[in-house]
Amino acid sequence: MLLQRVEKILEKGGFDYCEYNGCFDIAATKRFTFFLKVLDNVDSFQESQANNLKIISKDLDVTISLIGTHTRREFLQDNIIYDRFSVPTLTPNTLEKIIVNGAMPTIYRFRGGLFTEVDAAKLRKNREASGLSQSQLAEKVGVTKKNIYEHERENKNASLNMVKKIEEAIGEVTNPVPLQKKYPFEKNKPHDRFEFVVSKDLEKIGFDTDLIYQTPFNIVAHEKKMLIMSKADDNKRKVEKMAPFMSQLSHVTKIPAVAITKEELDIDIPSISEKELKDMKIKDLKKFIK
Repeated sequence: MLLQRVEKILEKGGFDYCEYNGCFDIAATKRFTFFLKVLDNVDSFQESQANNLKIISKDLDVTISLIGTHTRREFLQDNIIYDRFSVPTLTPNTLEKIIVNGAMPTIYRFRGGLFTEVDAAKLRKNREASGLSQSQLAEKVGVTKKNIYEHERENKNASLNMVKKIEEAIGEVTNPVPLQKKYPFEKNKPHDRFEFVVSKDLEKIGFDTDLIYQTPFNIVAHEKKMLIMSKADDNKRKVEKMAPFMSQLSHVTKIPAVAITKEELDIDIPSISEKELKDMKIKDLKKFIK
Protein backbone atom coordinates (compact mmCIF):
# COMPACT_ATOMS: atom_id res chain seq x y z
CA MET A 1 0.00 0.00 0.00
CA LEU A 2 1.40 3.36 -1.06
CA LEU A 3 0.50 5.17 2.17
CA GLN A 4 2.41 2.63 4.25
CA ARG A 5 5.38 2.89 1.91
CA VAL A 6 5.47 6.67 2.34
CA GLU A 7 5.26 6.30 6.12
CA LYS A 8 8.22 3.89 6.11
CA ILE A 9 10.22 6.47 4.14
CA LEU A 10 9.34 9.15 6.71
CA GLU A 11 10.34 6.83 9.54
CA LYS A 12 13.63 6.11 7.78
CA GLY A 13 14.23 9.85 7.56
CA GLY A 14 13.48 10.30 11.27
CA PHE A 15 10.26 12.26 10.76
CA ASP A 16 7.45 12.48 13.30
CA TYR A 17 4.08 12.26 11.54
CA CYS A 18 0.32 11.89 11.87
CA GLU A 19 -2.45 10.90 9.46
CA TYR A 20 -5.67 12.51 8.27
CA ASN A 21 -7.85 11.61 5.29
CA GLY A 22 -8.64 14.90 3.57
CA CYS A 23 -6.77 17.36 1.36
CA PHE A 24 -3.67 15.83 3.00
CA ASP A 25 -3.04 12.30 4.25
CA ILE A 26 0.14 12.87 6.26
CA ALA A 27 1.66 15.78 8.18
CA ALA A 28 5.33 15.12 8.98
CA THR A 29 8.01 17.17 10.74
CA LYS A 30 11.73 17.02 11.28
CA ARG A 31 13.93 19.85 9.94
CA PHE A 32 10.87 21.14 8.08
CA THR A 33 7.19 20.22 7.86
CA PHE A 34 5.59 18.29 4.99
CA PHE A 35 1.87 18.06 4.25
CA LEU A 36 1.49 15.15 1.83
CA LYS A 37 -1.42 13.89 -0.23
CA VAL A 38 -0.85 10.25 -1.23
CA LEU A 39 -2.62 8.82 -4.31
CA ASP A 40 -1.53 6.00 -6.61
CA ASN A 41 -3.23 7.69 -9.59
CA VAL A 42 -2.39 11.39 -9.31
CA ASP A 43 -5.13 12.24 -11.84
CA SER A 44 -7.64 11.62 -9.04
CA PHE A 45 -6.21 14.64 -7.16
CA GLN A 46 -8.92 17.31 -7.01
CA GLU A 47 -8.50 21.02 -7.61
CA SER A 48 -10.25 21.82 -4.32
CA GLN A 49 -7.72 19.63 -2.47
CA ALA A 50 -4.90 21.47 -4.20
CA ASN A 51 -6.35 24.87 -3.30
CA ASN A 52 -6.64 23.96 0.39
CA LEU A 53 -3.08 22.60 0.42
CA LYS A 54 -1.82 25.85 -1.09
CA ILE A 55 -3.58 27.87 1.62
CA ILE A 56 -2.00 25.60 4.24
CA SER A 57 1.41 26.09 2.62
CA LYS A 58 1.09 29.87 2.88
CA ASP A 59 -0.45 30.13 6.33
CA LEU A 60 1.50 27.39 8.13
CA ASP A 61 4.74 27.92 6.16
CA VAL A 62 5.02 24.23 5.24
CA THR A 63 6.06 22.20 2.20
CA ILE A 64 3.23 20.53 0.28
CA SER A 65 3.50 17.65 -2.17
CA LEU A 66 1.41 15.05 -3.93
CA ILE A 67 2.96 11.57 -3.84
CA GLY A 68 1.92 9.06 -6.51
CA THR A 69 3.03 6.46 -9.02
CA HIS A 70 1.07 7.03 -12.24
CA THR A 71 -1.52 8.94 -14.23
CA ARG A 72 -4.20 7.37 -16.43
CA ARG A 73 -1.71 7.34 -19.32
CA GLU A 74 1.77 6.80 -17.87
CA PHE A 75 3.95 5.93 -14.90
CA LEU A 76 5.73 8.80 -13.18
CA GLN A 77 9.50 8.84 -13.45
CA ASP A 78 11.85 9.23 -10.50
CA ASN A 79 13.89 12.42 -9.99
CA ILE A 80 11.32 14.58 -11.79
CA ILE A 81 8.89 17.04 -10.18
CA TYR A 82 5.52 16.99 -11.91
CA ASP A 83 2.72 19.53 -11.60
CA ARG A 84 -0.88 18.96 -10.51
CA PHE A 85 -2.82 22.21 -10.06
CA SER A 86 0.55 23.86 -9.19
CA VAL A 87 1.24 21.33 -6.39
CA PRO A 88 4.64 19.57 -6.72
CA THR A 89 4.03 15.93 -7.57
CA LEU A 90 6.63 13.19 -7.17
CA THR A 91 7.20 9.46 -6.79
CA PRO A 92 7.92 7.76 -3.45
CA ASN A 93 11.51 7.12 -4.62
CA THR A 94 11.99 10.83 -5.29
CA LEU A 95 10.55 11.65 -1.87
CA GLU A 96 12.99 9.23 -0.26
CA LYS A 97 15.97 10.82 -2.00
CA ILE A 98 14.83 14.25 -0.81
CA ILE A 99 14.20 13.52 2.87
CA VAL A 100 16.74 10.71 3.46
CA ASN A 101 19.60 11.73 1.15
CA GLY A 102 18.93 15.45 0.83
CA ALA A 103 19.07 15.12 -2.98
CA MET A 104 16.72 17.62 -4.64
CA PRO A 105 15.62 17.01 -8.26
CA THR A 106 16.66 19.56 -10.87
CA ILE A 107 14.08 18.54 -13.50
CA TYR A 108 10.41 19.37 -13.57
CA ARG A 109 7.69 18.54 -16.06
CA PHE A 110 5.13 21.10 -17.11
CA ARG A 111 2.57 20.77 -19.92
CA GLY A 112 4.33 17.82 -21.48
CA GLY A 113 7.84 19.28 -21.51
CA LEU A 114 10.89 18.77 -19.30
CA PHE A 115 12.54 21.88 -17.88
CA THR A 116 15.20 22.92 -15.39
CA GLU A 117 16.34 26.22 -13.91
CA VAL A 118 19.64 27.63 -15.18
CA ASP A 119 21.69 29.36 -12.48
CA ALA A 120 22.86 32.63 -14.06
CA ALA A 121 26.03 32.87 -11.93
CA LYS A 122 27.04 29.25 -12.62
CA LEU A 123 26.44 29.70 -16.35
CA ARG A 124 28.58 32.84 -16.55
CA LYS A 125 31.35 31.43 -14.35
CA ASN A 126 31.59 28.09 -16.18
CA ARG A 127 31.41 29.71 -19.62
CA GLU A 128 34.25 32.08 -18.80
CA ALA A 129 36.28 29.27 -17.20
CA SER A 130 35.86 27.28 -20.42
CA GLY A 131 37.23 30.21 -22.45
CA LEU A 132 34.06 30.61 -24.49
CA SER A 133 32.30 33.81 -25.47
CA GLN A 134 28.51 34.02 -25.34
CA SER A 135 28.45 33.71 -29.13
CA GLN A 136 30.70 30.63 -29.11
CA LEU A 137 28.61 28.87 -26.45
CA ALA A 138 25.43 29.75 -28.32
CA GLU A 139 26.82 28.22 -31.49
CA LYS A 140 27.74 24.98 -29.67
CA VAL A 141 24.29 24.73 -28.10
CA GLY A 142 22.34 25.77 -31.19
CA VAL A 143 20.69 28.88 -29.75
CA THR A 144 21.16 32.63 -30.20
CA LYS A 145 23.68 34.78 -28.34
CA LYS A 146 20.72 36.67 -26.92
CA ASN A 147 19.44 33.46 -25.37
CA ILE A 148 22.73 32.87 -23.52
CA TYR A 149 22.87 36.57 -22.54
CA GLU A 150 19.35 36.42 -21.02
CA HIS A 151 20.16 33.29 -19.01
CA GLU A 152 23.28 34.99 -17.62
CA ARG A 153 21.25 38.02 -16.50
CA GLU A 154 18.91 36.10 -14.16
CA ASN A 155 17.96 32.58 -13.12
CA LYS A 156 15.54 31.33 -15.75
CA ASN A 157 13.95 28.05 -16.77
CA ALA A 158 15.09 26.34 -19.94
CA SER A 159 14.25 23.15 -21.78
CA LEU A 160 16.11 20.11 -20.52
CA ASN A 161 17.43 19.46 -24.03
CA MET A 162 19.06 22.91 -24.18
CA VAL A 163 20.54 22.57 -20.68
CA LYS A 164 22.05 19.17 -21.47
CA LYS A 165 23.89 20.71 -24.42
CA ILE A 166 25.14 23.59 -22.24
CA GLU A 167 26.40 21.19 -19.58
CA GLU A 168 28.15 19.02 -22.19
CA ALA A 169 30.07 22.14 -23.18
CA ILE A 170 30.85 23.83 -19.84
CA GLY A 171 29.65 21.68 -16.91
CA GLU A 172 26.79 21.78 -14.42
CA VAL A 173 24.66 24.97 -14.42
CA THR A 174 21.30 23.95 -12.89
CA ASN A 175 19.48 24.68 -9.63
CA PRO A 176 17.29 22.26 -7.65
CA VAL A 177 13.53 22.54 -8.12
CA PRO A 178 12.13 24.51 -5.14
CA LEU A 179 9.37 22.61 -3.34
CA GLN A 180 8.47 25.37 -0.91
CA LYS A 181 7.29 28.52 -2.60
CA LYS A 182 4.32 30.84 -2.80
CA TYR A 183 1.41 29.31 -4.67
CA PRO A 184 -1.55 31.24 -6.05
CA PHE A 185 -4.84 30.17 -4.47
CA GLU A 186 -8.48 31.19 -4.20
CA LYS A 187 -9.84 32.20 -0.81
CA ASN A 188 -12.55 29.88 0.50
CA LYS A 189 -15.95 31.23 1.43
CA PRO A 190 -17.62 30.39 4.77
CA HIS A 191 -19.76 27.26 4.78
CA ASP A 192 -22.11 28.74 7.35
CA ARG A 193 -22.79 31.79 9.47
CA PHE A 194 -20.92 30.45 12.51
CA GLU A 195 -17.66 30.16 10.57
CA PHE A 196 -18.18 33.66 9.22
CA VAL A 197 -18.85 35.15 12.66
CA VAL A 198 -15.88 33.42 14.32
CA SER A 199 -13.47 34.47 11.57
CA LYS A 200 -14.67 38.06 11.90
CA ASP A 201 -14.32 37.90 15.70
CA LEU A 202 -10.71 36.73 15.30
CA GLU A 203 -10.03 39.53 12.83
CA LYS A 204 -11.48 42.12 15.22
CA ILE A 205 -8.95 41.19 17.93
CA GLY A 206 -6.02 41.40 15.51
CA PHE A 207 -5.68 38.18 13.52
CA ASP A 208 -5.65 37.63 9.79
CA THR A 209 -7.73 34.58 8.92
CA ASP A 210 -8.15 32.04 6.14
CA LEU A 211 -10.82 29.38 5.83
CA ILE A 212 -9.52 25.90 5.00
CA TYR A 213 -11.55 22.79 4.28
CA GLN A 214 -10.95 19.02 4.01
CA THR A 215 -8.75 19.32 7.13
CA PRO A 216 -9.38 18.77 10.88
CA PHE A 217 -9.45 22.56 11.33
CA ASN A 218 -11.39 25.11 9.29
CA ILE A 219 -9.76 28.44 10.27
CA VAL A 220 -6.11 29.45 10.41
CA ALA A 221 -5.58 32.68 12.35
CA HIS A 222 -2.21 34.39 12.34
CA GLU A 223 -0.54 37.60 13.45
CA LYS A 224 3.10 38.64 13.89
CA LYS A 225 3.92 36.43 16.87
CA MET A 226 1.21 33.81 16.88
CA LEU A 227 -0.42 31.23 14.62
CA ILE A 228 -3.36 29.05 15.59
CA MET A 229 -5.42 26.35 13.90
CA SER A 230 -9.06 26.53 14.89
CA LYS A 231 -12.05 24.25 14.53
CA ALA A 232 -14.99 26.64 14.54
CA ASP A 233 -18.30 24.80 14.54
CA ASP A 234 -21.61 24.99 16.40
CA ASN A 235 -22.05 21.23 15.93
CA LYS A 236 -20.75 19.63 19.14
CA ARG A 237 -20.32 16.16 17.64
CA LYS A 238 -18.25 17.42 14.71
CA VAL A 239 -15.87 19.24 17.03
CA GLU A 240 -15.54 16.21 19.33
CA LYS A 241 -14.80 14.01 16.29
CA MET A 242 -12.07 16.32 14.98
CA ALA A 243 -10.44 17.12 18.34
CA PRO A 244 -8.11 14.05 18.44
CA PHE A 245 -6.87 14.80 14.91
CA MET A 246 -6.32 18.44 15.87
CA SER A 247 -4.40 17.36 18.96
CA GLN A 248 -2.13 15.03 16.96
CA LEU A 249 -1.57 17.66 14.28
CA SER A 250 -0.74 20.30 16.86
CA HIS A 251 1.75 17.93 18.50
CA VAL A 252 3.50 17.20 15.19
CA THR A 253 3.56 20.75 13.80
CA LYS A 254 3.99 22.56 17.15
CA ILE A 255 1.20 24.92 16.10
CA PRO A 256 -1.41 25.68 18.83
CA ALA A 257 -4.92 24.37 18.22
CA VAL A 258 -8.19 25.61 19.70
CA ALA A 259 -11.87 24.78 19.24
CA ILE A 260 -14.36 27.62 19.10
CA THR A 261 -17.91 26.44 19.65
CA LYS A 262 -21.28 27.47 21.03
CA GLU A 263 -20.23 26.13 24.42
CA GLU A 264 -17.02 24.93 26.04
CA LEU A 265 -16.28 21.23 25.56
CA ASP A 266 -14.16 18.71 27.45
CA ILE A 267 -11.92 17.63 24.55
CA ASP A 268 -8.23 17.05 23.70
CA ILE A 269 -7.58 20.69 22.73
CA PRO A 270 -8.44 24.04 24.39
CA SER A 271 -12.09 24.95 23.89
CA ILE A 272 -13.76 28.34 24.19
CA SER A 273 -17.22 29.56 23.33
CA GLU A 274 -17.84 32.07 20.59
CA LYS A 275 -19.36 34.35 23.23
CA GLU A 276 -16.11 34.28 25.28
CA LEU A 277 -14.09 35.02 22.15
CA LYS A 278 -16.04 38.23 21.56
CA ASP A 279 -14.89 39.56 24.96
CA MET A 280 -11.22 38.62 24.47
CA LYS A 281 -8.26 40.68 23.38
CA ILE A 282 -5.39 39.10 21.51
CA LYS A 283 -3.28 38.81 24.68
CA ASP A 284 -6.16 37.03 26.43
CA LEU A 285 -6.42 34.42 23.70
CA LYS A 286 -2.66 33.88 23.71
CA LYS A 287 -2.68 33.41 27.49
CA PHE A 288 -5.64 31.02 27.29
CA ILE A 289 -4.01 28.81 24.66
CA LYS A 290 -0.66 28.73 26.47
